Amino acid sequence: MKTATTILMALIFAGCAAAPSQPNAPAASANPAETARAEQSEPPVKAGAASSGPTIEKPPTFKKGYKLTFRSRTSDFDCTFEGEEDGLLVFHFATKEKLPYDYLYTPDMKIAQIHNAQMQMRFDPPIGFVDFPLFVGKKWMVAYKGTSNSSHSMGETAVEVVGFGPVKVPYGTVDAFEIRVRNTDREIGRANPYETFWYSPEIGYYVKHATNRPVYEDPFELISYTK
Repeated sequence: MKTATTILMALIFAGCAAAPSQPNAPAASANPAETARAEQSEPPVKAGAASSGPTIEKPPTFKKGYKLTFRSRTSDFDCTFEGEEDGLLVFHFATKEKLPYDYLYTPDMKIAQIHNAQMQMRFDPPIGFVDFPLFVGKKWMVAYKGTSNSSHSMGETAVEVVGFGPVKVPYGTVDAFEIRVRNTDREIGRANPYETFWYSPEIGYYVKHATNRPVYEDPFELISYTK
């Protein structure tokens, strides 16, 4: 999953904000026609969605052995909760196409760090695609600094919870929040692809990811999970 290996940012996941190893989206065009087409590619917000759905007051808790299996366009991969490290929740992603990597979350599910054998990325402040209490209609924005082994970047993540309802994935049909994410590089004013994550309170994690530019961010769906 490109999103998860490099992040809205990804897994998912992801995807969260994309880490520097991921190809950047093309800079915005000065051509009005091209700009209009890019804006039209953003998925529309569902009318009336903000009036329904539960309020989730607290983030999920995890035990060792919690495991999710996802399917991307190219392969299946596992995400396993490994425990805590310096107060952060460690989720290990075992992919077939890239080096295995870890997401380190704060207890309220904000991405603080991303590690693999070649790179360590830190986000200050941590960024997240859920914010508790979580409810339909909630919006937030985080301006952050991303620091890797030898470089840093400044960015912004804008998030909106646009709906709640059943979503069908290979695992089955589950109720999930539909969360719209947009990451922007503040230094050059470049907007990355729009992403949508579906977060399931029942599962405790994202069950689906979609984007308007899959060439940059690889969509994924939940196949199975074990608590």
